[in-house]
Amino acid sequence: MFFSRGFNETTMENIATELELTKPALYRYFQSKEDLYYAVVLRGEIILSEIIDVELASKKTGINKILATGLAYSRFYQEYPNYSRLMLDTKSNLLRGRDCMNFQKLSEYNRNHLKIMCDAIETGKHDGSIRTDIDTFMTALYLVESTIAIMQLSENRDDIINSMEKGKEDFIHHSFMLMGNSLKNEKIK
Repeated sequence: MFFSRGFNETTMENIATELELTKPALYRYFQSKEDLYYAVVLRGEIILSEIIDVELASKKTGINKILATGLAYSRFYQEYPNYSRLMLDTKSNLLRGRDCMNFQKLSEYNRNHLKIMCDAIETGKHDGSIRTDIDTFMTALYLVESTIAIMQLSENRDDIINSMEKGKEDFIHHSFMLMGNSLKNEKIK
């Protein structure tokens, strides 16, 4: 229901009816609509994390780990558009309920994605594939947030991209290339 109706148009009563439960039964599992919503978003984050793990498994250099992470985000957004939409909405309009258990778990996944990026940057600094003059945390935050913004733009500006006889994938690939080039250690050829 969150996929088809969105957060505001979905009620706990709608969900309970769809699941053939009573509202009190539903509230035994989730303390609020926000908590249930974040549980759905959390499921998407878990899927994304699994895709990232698979993409990173064979990568050795820091720059390749960063590019693989970007490709994992892209693959997730293409293969799981409903989860992607909810996750993007959540990132742009943080709902009430920051004290919800599932919001806290979601925050842990987001911190872990940032840590993965920090580790990749540090790996790259040590293996020579990434410039050493950049701040690891600030760059990791930039990369994660930029990747999310690229995915949002590829959806929101699809009409403009298509009008130039390009596709979303072209925009995403080009953006990742620009980000990767800004990190590469120019001394390595």
